Amino acid sequence: MPRWRWVCFAHAGGSASFFRDWVHALPADIDLLAIQYPGREDRFSEPCLTDMQRLADGAAHALSCYTDRPLVLFGHSLGAVVAYEVAMRLEQRAIAVDHLFVSAHPAPQRQRGGQLHLGPDAALLDDVRRLSDRPNALLENPALCELFLPSLRNDYRIVETYTCTQPRPLKSRIGVFYPEQDPQIEFDEAKAWQAASRQPLHLQRWQGGHFYLVEQRQALIDAIVATLLTLSPSLKETCQ
Repeated sequence: MPRWRWVCFAHAGGSASFFRDWVHALPADIDLLAIQYPGREDRFSEPCLTDMQRLADGAAHALSCYTDRPLVLFGHSLGAVVAYEVAMRLEQRAIAVDHLFVSAHPAPQRQRGGQLHLGPDAALLDDVRRLSDRPNALLENPALCELFLPSLRNDYRIVETYTCTQPRPLKSRIGVFYPEQDPQIEFDEAKAWQAASRQPLHLQRWQGGHFYLVEQRQALIDAIVATLLTLSPSLKETCQ
């Protein structure tokens, strides 16, 4: 039986398969799960969700029967605030999250907003290129872009319309991964995650841009595992 269940939340336009190879880099006592947002891959036939509340509600419900082991949540970019919202919902149901790790995204109360989700397809794709550190063949393939754009646009709508004037502080510890060359987040926006937890914030700086975790995947995984090894989670009753 695993000691922890590590749940991953992808970036805008991303999917569960982004984390597929991570399982091979984890210790045997960590069970890796990834939330699949509607409208992509094996959920392609389902309509995309257009607001944070419905997305977080669905993810929290899906996790409610995976609580026989302590939960650890990790979210990158859009996934960071989705993971926070899910952690808040689980806590309201008396389901503890041992640790929340957030990557490359401002704190809930420091959202930047935006209008790209209302603009042309070309502007959305240009923004993805701006944030990518390497060429992406998908962006240059018109047929694939046509399949990819609806979920991308809806994800941008979710993150650009998400507001949280005052975050509800979690009991969970929060670890923040701050890529120093990422145009999507400033240092003070990373530090502002402190308002989302009752415990002291743990912030780590990383070299690289928005998708630093692609090149530094193993280092990121090692950093999270090292943090988990400092915890002493108590096992919970199996979900019936």
